[in-house]
Amino acid sequence: MEIPPQRRSRAVLDAILAWPNLCDAWERVAGNQGAPGPDRVSVRRFARNWETNLQRLQNQLRTQTYRPGRLRRVAVPKRGGGQRLLRIANIGDRVAQRAVLNVLDDHFERRFYACSYGYRPGRSLHGALRAILRFRDQGLMWVLDADIDNCFDSVDHELLRTFLEKDVPDPDARKLLDLWIDAGTIRRNPNRGLAQGMPIAPLLCNVFLHRLDKTMVRGRWAIVRYADDFIVCCASPDEAQRAYRLVEQRLDQLKLTYEPAKTCVTSFEEGFDFLGIHLTATDYSFVWQEKRFTVEGATPGWLWRYTPDGYE
Repeated sequence: MEIPPQRRSRAVLDAILAWPNLCDAWERVAGNQGAPGPDRVSVRRFARNWETNLQRLQNQLRTQTYRPGRLRRVAVPKRGGGQRLLRIANIGDRVAQRAVLNVLDDHFERRFYACSYGYRPGRSLHGALRAILRFRDQGLMWVLDADIDNCFDSVDHELLRTFLEKDVPDPDARKLLDLWIDAGTIRRNPNRGLAQGMPIAPLLCNVFLHRLDKTMVRGRWAIVRYADDFIVCCASPDEAQRAYRLVEQRLDQLKLTYEPAKTCVTSFEEGFDFLGIHLTATDYSFVWQEKRFTVEGATPGWLWRYTPDGYE
């Protein structure tokens, strides 16, 4: 017997609210030992009554009385200088978001393309690097090296909600996502922005940029994307210029733009940087634990532990 659509979609929220899932979400948040949100409740303090806190959160989510708290702004130094602004949610809000991620990560893994490596379970910078080297070895020596200008702050809420309506079958789960989308609003533009620092933000960014991936994969372009940084490997400078124009057009449709200072057409012969790794026609190098490593040939296994600036 076929399951009615309403019952089928409700299964998403039921999986989110399942007690084992909430417990797992709490354990993951606690394991990160992150800073407290605006309410100043630390992980240690939340842990004193974690079962009561989870039961309260579960009831609020089930009865749709849950409302996220404000976000605390924190400036984090970048390795290369300057600061990155994060907005930190309260512990309970992070648990709720992690519970949603536990369910939706698997849901979206069946939809996302292999060219995307950032913020996905079982995927990493190591895999992105291997894909880039594979394209280089195939003779795709010209590169569109691209970055999106203020990507998280520029995500259009109306477009994002349209994408989520297509991708997430449960309207109650979408209502939760709506609350966190609204929480990420930036003051100068109330209809844009995802709050970097919220656990749910990277998934929502990937949902948004999945539309760019779809355009490039269907056109058989050799793209490698890690969140809002990506490259397209090409066989000639003319092909790389065509990739530049195609991506520019698709970004415009998504109401996004290139970061001009970080976007160019280049080549492996000239050398270029991708997420802190300098790639050339014969090797690649990066700085890790204040030492520069240059690698020719196979990638060492310990590179799995290397994390690019801003993607912790």
